[in-house]
Amino acid sequence: MPELEPSEAGEPEAPEPAVSYTIDDLAAATSIPSRTIRFYQSSGVLPKPEKVGRIAYYGPQHIERLELIGKMQDRGLRMRAIKDLVTQVERGDVVLHEWLGLEEQLSSAWVDDAPKLLSRAQLEDLIGERRPGFIAELVRAGTLEQHNDAYLAPSPGLLQVAARLDDAGVSVEVATGASGILQKHLAKAAKELAGFFAEHAGDGFGQGDSVTGISDAFRELRATGPESVRLIFAREMEQVLRKMVETGETSRRLDKQVKRRR
Repeated sequence: MPELEPSEAGEPEAPEPAVSYTIDDLAAATSIPSRTIRFYQSSGVLPKPEKVGRIAYYGPQHIERLELIGKMQDRGLRMRAIKDLVTQVERGDVVLHEWLGLEEQLSSAWVDDAPKLLSRAQLEDLIGERRPGFIAELVRAGTLEQHNDAYLAPSPGLLQVAARLDDAGVSVEVATGASGILQKHLAKAAKELAGFFAEHAGDGFGQGDSVTGISDAFRELRATGPESVRLIFAREMEQVLRKMVETGETSRRLDKQVKRRR
């Protein structure tokens, strides 16, 4: 009777050896220079390799971590932020896919107003036929940037606002000045609000203390925030203009302008 091989006799097979890489192998497998891998190790974002004698061996978990580091860098995170994130993930404080969802939520555009490069015909389609010199005024104000025969609109939406205001007798210079005032104060308000919401994350901002709850809160804020700004701005302007009328400031300013023109 022929003898059975160990596996045929029911004996357990020896486990396959774990996949391992030297640093040069890891660099080749990930297309990441070895010096960069060493930098990640020294920064604390990449786990230490296992040493056998004097040789360091890396495993599949190191490849996964390098892929994660690359994704985080693509999203604009700096090394310290990446280190904090992976530390929280390793401790179990953060679920990675939930954090990625929150990060995507925070990075999403709040308005569809990306810069556009326009031909002269496309520009005229956007703002209509304008008075002579209007486009030159927009370029001087920075609302438009001329690039040879094309025009770059940093904000097509604000460009259309400038055109509508011009129709109402508001010069490009005045419209640009007003836009600057709004941007200055709204930038400060946005920074303050972002800090305020972050301070209350999971405690009044977002249901529970989960990352998903905070992400949902920011999603709703993106939907309702612009309308809140519009309502508050409208109410504040109403009060200020009403007070100007009641105190006679409007009449005094108009009278001053009339005298200046004579």
